[in-house]
Amino acid sequence: MSEKRYVDEDLSDLETKELMENLPSYFEDLGDIYKTAILNWRFESDREIESQFYEMGKAYFNTSLILIDMCLADNHDHKADTWIFPIMFNVVHGIEVYLKGFNSQYKIYTKMQKQEYQESKIEGNHDIRQLCQGAMKLVKDNNDKELYNELNFVKKFIDILYENTDDMTFARYPVTSKGAKHFYVEEKKNVTIDLDVFKQWVLRIYKILESCTFIKIEIDQIKEWLYEMQQEYGYDF
Repeated sequence: MSEKRYVDEDLSDLETKELMENLPSYFEDLGDIYKTAILNWRFESDREIESQFYEMGKAYFNTSLILIDMCLADNHDHKADTWIFPIMFNVVHGIEVYLKGFNSQYKIYTKMQKQEYQESKIEGNHDIRQLCQGAMKLVKDNNDKELYNELNFVKKFIDILYENTDDMTFARYPVTSKGAKHFYVEEKKNVTIDLDVFKQWVLRIYKILESCTFIKIEIDQIKEWLYEMQQEYGYDF
């Protein structure tokens, strides 16, 4: 096989042994930046961990919206019946990683407002309801009514989901870890999701969670102010 024969070609008819012997590792850099995924461009080791979580959340939301749009553009093959599972997984996981990043960074923000310092620490498991409740408590305790109301929209989305299931593996497997059928498998009547409506929910949640990343800017401004005070007055914060 020539060095780049596999590029833009369907090699599915090749014998597996031949393909395995000639196809390079998918981690190999072959030089075309527009056909390459660079995993660490947005995840530099010296970047705040919360910002890395935001980037991950953004990726999950963007891909879910692309899949939704593809289904809405043409669903004559009923691809949405199965694509809805990776779509839902991406939305749920996107919410999770955004909230984990926000909860950690907001704690830092409130500590710095009191001229205290706290290390970054990502907490929480995969329970998006618990993560959302934690976020709402943080902003409520800080009397941030506007953000609290925005996060209440995210909570409403989660509540609707939890009315059907509290097991987020529903988007990954048709059965639970104990082998029980998930709600949509068990139900005899059609279990449906209107993609036009769902898209509006996802768009607004994405907008709300992305707006939460303003905390990073606030923290940077506080850090700059504290540094200036330290340099000018010798205060040790």
